[in-house]
Amino acid sequence: MFQPKKGEFTLFIDESGSPKPNPNDAAKYFALGGVLLEREDEVFVASEVSALKRRWGLSEDTPLHGNEIRSKKKNFAWLGKRSKAEQKEFMTDLSNTITDLPIIIHACVVSRTGYLDRYLDRYGPETWEMMKSAFTILIERSAKYAAKHDGSIMIYYEEAGKKEDQLIKRYFKDLRSSGHPFDPANASQYQPLDSNELSQCLRGIEGKKKSNPILQIADLCLYPVARSVHNPEDRAYIALKDNNILVDSKLETEEIKTLGIKYYCFDNIV
Repeated sequence: MFQPKKGEFTLFIDESGSPKPNPNDAAKYFALGGVLLEREDEVFVASEVSALKRRWGLSEDTPLHGNEIRSKKKNFAWLGKRSKAEQKEFMTDLSNTITDLPIIIHACVVSRTGYLDRYLDRYGPETWEMMKSAFTILIERSAKYAAKHDGSIMIYYEEAGKKEDQLIKRYFKDLRSSGHPFDPANASQYQPLDSNELSQCLRGIEGKKKSNPILQIADLCLYPVARSVHNPEDRAYIALKDNNILVDSKLETEEIKTLGIKYYCFDNIV
């Protein structure tokens, strides 16, 4: 029987790709995910991010934005001017900093093609944004993980604008008060928590600025996980996997289906 828990977890989430169910969007996926950790570890994680920035002469308010680092543009244009050896040194330092943190990476990655094939003809303009599905799956599974480890969980997301922020808060409120919105028969195989269990596990949700150091780590970790279906040999993904900070590595084999990283609508997608 489900019991209220005393421990405190936090989940810092970011997104990758557009959540709109647009057939003309060339992106292969939409992903939502990030960093799950015990609240008492937040200060340590933030201090390690600050230490990395100091080692490389970056100001505290320079975000570790994955796209800028990969493209060596904007705040990381300086990286492109360094030698190959120095660039490798920075990337190694960044990778080691992340994999040494007391964090767990969780995510829901949605195949855009698979999602549209499954839902667009059936629901047309009423088709949900992929954010609703991904958010529901990610938060429900994270809540189950927290409960499994005697914890409840607080959700933090990157503020994007009044409309977007209100939408994600509404998804959270609906999940907490009514449970998941999926077809009960199909969802039963994943052993979802009901609304009463979720209301006990989910403490709240709050927006944070891009400057938040843990959100920056969420951004850096989500990208390789999102790409892993098509790029399983990506070095960043391999580093996360080999250092056992993906949530799947913390689960028994039979638990991965119901608590692990979810690759949604990838059935028969190449």
